Amino acid sequence: MKLIILAGGGGTRLFPLSRTRFPKQFLKLSGDKSLLAQTIERFLPLVKSADMIVVTSGEYVHHVKTDLVAVKAVDAHILLEPVARNTAPAIALAARYCIEQLGCETDEMLIVTPSDHVIREREAFAVCIGQAMELAAM
Repeated sequence: MKLIILAGGGGTRLFPLSRTRFPKQFLKLSGDKSLLAQTIERFLPLVKSADMIVVTSGEYVHHVKTDLVAVKAVDAHILLEPVARNTAPAIALAARYCIEQLGCETDEMLIVTPSDHVIREREAFAVCIGQAMELAAM
């Protein structure tokens, strides 16, 4: 199983806090860590960091690396979009990366998540993701 974290957003929806060079996923809106760091931490009980792929743009790679260090997930993969084309192409790019670079089979289970959500009930969230994984494996 691999986790695909979408972290390429353009920083236009939460202006003036969120800006083109510092979009929402890198802001500390809820707690002392960025939303991306919180997303990674939320999934660490379920997925090894080496099985995580963060899809982002080249201009955000420094922010992503900083957050990976902050949550001790430095072996996560960073996949740079050549051109931002929204959600579906980012997922397709990550799925292709899983097959071509990580050696995944075409039936590998992929969890896709945005990087900019606030989810406070981590335990309940983990239970729901675990149930979804069980259903997907059937």
